[in-house]
Amino acid sequence: MRASLAMDSLQLNHPRLQHHAGDVAEWRVRVSKRARNLRIQVFPYGGVEIVVPERTRQRDIDDFVSRHRDWISRTQNEYLARRANEKYLPDEINLRAVNERLRLVYSAGATAAARQAGDTLLVCAPEKTIQHVWPALQGWLKRKARKHLSAELTYLSRATGLYPSRLQVRLQQTRWGSCSPTGTISLNAAVLLRSPEEMRYVVIHELCHLRHLNHSRRYWQLVERHEPAYRDIDGRLAAAWESTPLWLSKPV
Repeated sequence: MRASLAMDSLQLNHPRLQHHAGDVAEWRVRVSKRARNLRIQVFPYGGVEIVVPERTRQRDIDDFVSRHRDWISRTQNEYLARRANEKYLPDEINLRAVNERLRLVYSAGATAAARQAGDTLLVCAPEKTIQHVWPALQGWLKRKARKHLSAELTYLSRATGLYPSRLQVRLQQTRWGSCSPTGTISLNAAVLLRSPEEMRYVVIHELCHLRHLNHSRRYWQLVERHEPAYRDIDGRLAAAWESTPLWLSKPV
């Protein structure tokens, strides 16, 4: 279940990012032990991340980006055209999974932080930029998601008889959840913005991996036992990345 690809980093301080076609001035490099080849990820807000294997030379990274410059710019423009009316700093956040809609109020503060007061989310930041605001919103969402996802996991563990060793709540960029061989389940805090049905399915999906750490026929049979409509829900979640709010991205 995926998201993807970047933008003129010189404009990142502006509350409404602007992209200049063909200009990939800066990008973030992420070294991955699992990567076998270089790959480019362009995020919906325009940021570019280059995923590279360990010990990749800088000149090889530069050459790789140069060869794919046109593709990066084309992908950025496609995202911008699709989401031209979306604000980079939101006015409200709709947590559909827990039936909460919050109005955001911004103010100046020495450090970036977000705090909920009823149906209002108070956001303080030294500057009203995505570099300050987005991490504050993401930190708040992860804290809130831990409470709700922990309760959902406990309930569904009892219902399915599948018990993880521990829970991690993160903000993965490309997946809704994961399950490790040691029984640790990681869930994406962004699922709070999806429907209650989708949140429930994400938890069931990962719990079933405790029995089958693969996507074999037996695995899907187990999923279907606990969620008969899994195909439809899985399809909706696979397409959800294109509508995931921009503030859930990691600013380059």
